[in-house]
Amino acid sequence: MKQENRQLKITVDAQLASAFKAACKKSGVSMASEIAGYMKEHINAKEKSLPSAKPVRIATRRDRRGSIRRIVTMIAAVRDAEEAYLAAIPEPLTSGPAYEAAESAVAMIDEAISLLEEAFG
Repeated sequence: MKQENRQLKITVDAQLASAFKAACKKSGVSMASEIAGYMKEHINAKEKSLPSAKPVRIATRRDRRGSIRRIVTMIAAVRDAEEAYLAAIPEPLTSGPAYEAAESAVAMIDEAISLLEEAFG
């Protein structure tokens, strides 16, 4: 079996990384092996939980419209989650960069939904 060469970039809090490194050193275990073991376990669990993907049928216009409707439903769920995030931001922070980014994301997602619906409405 050919093994794939995948690269993964992870960003972590410096203090957390330092504490993890110190704990590994104190325990006498390799930090790399601990991380690799965790990632392998996480990937295997994720792969087992994923349903097998069925091929998407797009042979007819009806099929394509149905696919677009399903995509719009998924995108709308993301928009709803982002709107819930916006609603949870305290009033004093509504002028901050996180709020503005979320607000912009909602507007762009709404525009994407409109364009998709317009394409196969």
